[in-house]
Amino acid sequence: MDGQMADDSELGNLIGRELSTAVVMFHEAVGKRLGLSATERKLLDVLGRLGPSTAGELAANTGLTTGAITGVVDRLARAGYARREPNPRDRRSVIVTRLPHPAGERLGAEVFASLGEAITDLSGQYQPEELAAIASYLVGLTSILREQAARLQETEPAARPAVR
Repeated sequence: MDGQMADDSELGNLIGRELSTAVVMFHEAVGKRLGLSATERKLLDVLGRLGPSTAGELAANTGLTTGAITGVVDRLARAGYARREPNPRDRRSVIVTRLPHPAGERLGAEVFASLGEAITDLSGQYQPEELAAIASYLVGLTSILREQAARLQETEPAARPAVR
């Protein structure tokens, strides 16, 4: 393998690792402002995009198990961010609905407006064809992350060391 190929591969890996770390840490910070974990915060985001959903639909859209979804929804409901209602199409399941929440509304204006402005400013530095290449890379990277998360969920987790 020539030096340039190795450098490009290393750069791609570094970009992917740094981007995924920054995204996780951003959502941890946002969640903390709401008194939520990053997972709880992102489930709210998914609910906002999907609308009222069953645990199965949420599991399919997040990669979490339905059991994990139940735990997250329990915490969101206790905190006033979501509610469960009987599913009119299936008595065995419930529909989870995102609720308006004052803290979430404040945070939207405080955090996501400035984030949107910063992204717009960054995007303005690139020509349309450059943005198309960046978008293609990020869409591909997102797809890879989803595929790898699904692969990890299909396999047995490594044994956890005993906690003392």
